[in-house]
Amino acid sequence: MVFESVVVDVLNRFLGDYVVNLDTSQLTLGIWGGAVVLKNLVIKENALSQLDVPFKIKVGHIGNLNLTIPWKNLYTQPVVAVLEDIYLLIVPSSIIRYDPLKEEKQLLEIKQQELKRIEEAKQKVADQEKILAEKQDTFTEKLITQIIKNLQVKISSIHIRYEDDITNRDNPLSFGISLQNLSMQTTDSNWVPCRHDETEKLFRKLIRLDNLFAYWNVKSRMFYLFDVPKFN
Repeated sequence: MVFESVVVDVLNRFLGDYVVNLDTSQLTLGIWGGAVVLKNLVIKENALSQLDVPFKIKVGHIGNLNLTIPWKNLYTQPVVAVLEDIYLLIVPSSIIRYDPLKEEKQLLEIKQQELKRIEEAKQKVADQEKILAEKQDTFTEKLITQIIKNLQVKISSIHIRYEDDITNRDNPLSFGISLQNLSMQTTDSNWVPCRHDETEKLFRKLIRLDNLFAYWNVKSRMFYLFDVPKFN
């Protein structure tokens, strides 16, 4: 099925850009089997480089990533994505010790990603032109739209922390946000979770946040100084 290839491509591209040493072959097998289970994913230090910000990730990981795809019942059952235990410790780029070999490797990765995106963009243009020329049926587009309508996303235990003892060495600061649960479900007109009714033109998504809080500390302890920072 064409959609299976689309899912493989999107997840490989997204996770490959941000996750260290991703086993793409295992990921692909999981997608084709209908169940992806990945554990202890380490987020790349330069994952924020595309945003062009003067920050880097000192520590970042995703405890669990589960994706369930009901290939035989895509029109009646939801695709469920579950992420658990997401932690990011972000610091100014100048804090991280310069490593020329590591920097060269990261720059090479960025260039390779850009070249890959350019080639993919060219291929997409060619594919679109081919579709327009042949006036093919939009079955795949309809299927993707239906899956988006019934997509369920659940994220639990998120903590993002920023530390800075460079801007003001006498008053090192830290701030962050933490969220216990975030979920997104399709609902009916009364906001009751359900499968999307294909007869309705509109579809509704209910987003729920549980126990969201933020903090800001001065003269704060700098967890990034530890070999294995633990701040959750």
